[in-house]
Amino acid sequence: MGCSNSKAADTLNSADGGIESLKENFLQRLLTTDTVKELSKNAFISVLNKYPEAKKIFNVPETTKTNAELLGTREVQTASNNLLNHYIDIVKNANGDLNTAAQSKAEELKKLGVKAEYIQTYGENLVRNTATSVDNQLSASEETAWKTLTNEITNKLTTAMDNLPDS
Repeated sequence: MGCSNSKAADTLNSADGGIESLKENFLQRLLTTDTVKELSKNAFISVLNKYPEAKKIFNVPETTKTNAELLGTREVQTASNNLLNHYIDIVKNANGDLNTAAQSKAEELKKLGVKAEYIQTYGENLVRNTATSVDNQLSASEETAWKTLTNEITNKLTTAMDNLPDS
C-alpha cells in the first residue's frame, strides 16, 4: 500500500508543482538547513534524556550529564545527523510510496540496535521543536507540510520497526 491514502500524500500532492516540486523543496530548502540540523540535535537529546541506554547504541559518552554538554559533543552531532539523514533518504527514495522507503530504513535502524521508541521520541520532538523554534522561517504551508510529512515518516518507520522480528 502506498502513501496515496495518507495525509502526507494529500499535503504533498496539493502543493503547487506537485509531489516532485515539494520533494525537491524539502530536500534542498528544509531538511538540509542549519536550523533543521539544530532542531535534529535537540530532538536527539530528547531521546537520550528519555532513554539513557540509547547513549551506548549511538556511542555518546555516558559521562555527559547536561543537555548543553551533550549538544556540544561530536557524537551527538553525528548521531542526530544520521537520524535526520534517514528521514531525508526516506523522502528521496519514496517515489510516492513512503511504506517501502520506511521499511528499508527500519531494517537498517533495527540492525544498528535502534528501537522504535527512540524514533518515535525523535520524530515527535523534531515536529515540536520546529513549532517552537524562533529560527523557523517556514511559511505556514511549508510548516504544515513539514509537520505532516515528519509525522507520517515517524509513524511509518516505527510501525515498520515494530513489525520486524526481534534479532
